[in-house]
Parts: sequence; C-alpha cells; structure tokens
Amino acid sequence: MDRKVVEQYRLALFGRMVMGIAHEIDNHLSVVLGFSELIQVAAGKEQKVRDGAGKILSAGEKIGAIVQQFSRHVRPHAPSPEPFPPGEMITEILLFSRYDLGRDNVTILPIPEVPPGILLADRRDFALALLALLFNAAEAMSETGGELSLRVSIDAAGWEFAVSDQGPGIPAGFEEKVFEFGFTTRTGTVHTGMGLPVARHLAGQAGGTLQLSNGSGGGCVAAIRVPVKPRAQGH
Repeated sequence: MDRKVVEQYRLALFGRMVMGIAHEIDNHLSVVLGFSELIQVAAGKEQKVRDGAGKILSAGEKIGAIVQQFSRHVRPHAPSPEPFPPGEMITEILLFSRYDLGRDNVTILPIPEVPPGILLADRRDFALALLALLFNAAEAMSETGGELSLRVSIDAAGWEFAVSDQGPGIPAGFEEKVFEFGFTTRTGTVHTGMGLPVARHLAGQAGGTLQLSNGSGGGCVAAIRVPVKPRAQGH
C-alpha cells in the first residue's frame, strides 16, 4: 500500500474528530471559566480558593493533553519502529477519540488493565490501526447502538488487540472482501472503505496480522496479533 494512502486516511479520520475535540475542550474550558469566577467571589475563603485553583489547573492540564496528543497523532510522518508500552498509547488516543466513538448510542466499555510489556512498532501508525478498528466497530452500531470494547492480552505468542462490537457482524462470503480498498457495506459520506485495508496494512507493517470474525453472541471481533519479536518489515 502506498504511504500516501495511509496519510490520506489519517487526515480523513482525524478530520472527523475535530468537532469532538472542540466538544471536549469546551467542557474543560467551562470548568476553567466557572472556577475562575468562583475564586474571584470567594477570594477571602482560603480553602475554596485552593480547591478552585486545583480544579482550574486540572482542567487546563486536560486541555493541554488533548491538544498535544491530537496534534502528535495527526501529523504525517515516515514510519519508524520504536519500543513503547501499548497501554500508554491507548490512553493517548482515547483522550481525543472517546467523544466521537460514543455517538449514536454507542457505549465504550471500560478498558481492562493493559498488561505490562513493550511493543516494537511505529507508535503512531499502530495507534492509527487501532483507531480504524474502533471507528469501524462504532459505525457498525450507528443504527442500533451497542457496546464497544477493546481488550489487550499478551502470551508467549505475542500481543493481541481485540476490538468487539454488537453490530450485524460480517455477511457470509465477505470475510476477505471487506479488506478491499474502497469496499464498504454501509452508506454515507464518511464510509470510505479505507479503514480496514489501512489497519491490515499497518498491522503487517508491525510484523503482525489482522483478522475479523463474527462473535459467538453476535457482532464482530477484529483482532490484531503481533509477535513479541516481529519479523523485519519493509516500509
């Protein structure tokens, strides 16, 4: 896959999240403004001043983290593998994607504790692959709502990142067709048919695989598996 396709998808996906970022920043700014007024009113009450100042500081730090992580992950770049803890990366991307993933009555389940360990891959590209799977799962439930989950595990074979939804699942005979560039089973301007092909390409770039299957209770499970010591990949 041409690198330009990856970056085109990155910009398209992050462009969709702009309104969500604005919403999250507005939430924290309202805290900053509200407690600034409280401090002005209660300037003579020392404990309230300390509490209010603490809330302002916390909200300001959250605003900074959202903008910083969004800006870091949206930038085009040349792939460069690096060791990183997956749990830290997942926390980063949820900072700016949670609002958009939770549209249309989609509930994001709490993510179980990510096992400690190090993954060797391009951090931002691997994050993009996970975002593609999360948004694909959320879109599958756009008409009915449902629960979206991400579970991470590691064993002797390597890492597994499993995204599950409660959508309609994969139609029979479409198990591989969904990975064709431009193919989509849904309608609407946001459904470009790029997410799954890009995610599979980036999983392969990390030395791993991406497979989709129907869940035993319905819905779809998309699982990226990466060996602990991935084989060398050309970029």
